[in-house]
Amino acid sequence: MTLRVASEATGVPLSTLRNWARKGRVATALEESVEGTHRMVSLEGVRARARQLGHPVVEPGATTPVAPPAATVDVEEVVTPPPGTMVVPIDAWDKMLLQLGNLHQAGQQLADARERAARAETEAAFLRERLAELRATPSLAQEDAGPLLGETPITPDHEPEQPLKMPRFTAYLWRMAVSGRKR
Repeated sequence: MTLRVASEATGVPLSTLRNWARKGRVATALEESVEGTHRMVSLEGVRARARQLGHPVVEPGATTPVAPPAATVDVEEVVTPPPGTMVVPIDAWDKMLLQLGNLHQAGQQLADARERAARAETEAAFLRERLAELRATPSLAQEDAGPLLGETPITPDHEPEQPLKMPRFTAYLWRMAVSGRKR
């Protein structure tokens, strides 16, 4: 018989029968008809599966579902949680574990970002100190290094050229500090 007829005959919900058929818990067969394809099940197979799981079943000739006798319920299936605990559906548990994993990963990324920010702050402080030192002794830096970048030396036999549009060393240091690039 079809799943719908078996559901009406046994009192087992149609959705439950579909799940059992899909998962192979009840033997099924597909039959073609004028109306389309129907999944067929054995009435006794459905009743046996319902009794095995403890579902109330409408017996032949009865109008209301009959609960299975207490002796057929497996003692191992009835589990009471220990005091102070609660039963949580496995889907909710898995979802909570996934969210906990995501929180842990986000915490790791935040710690890494804080570490990088601290390193960048230390490097910027070092560069500021170095810049202050260079500004404090400009004559020594110019004597040792010659003319600054962008300046053209003036010699008596030489006409001054247009200065090159190159940044000064201090601007270069600031640009490096702000962009965060490493050498």
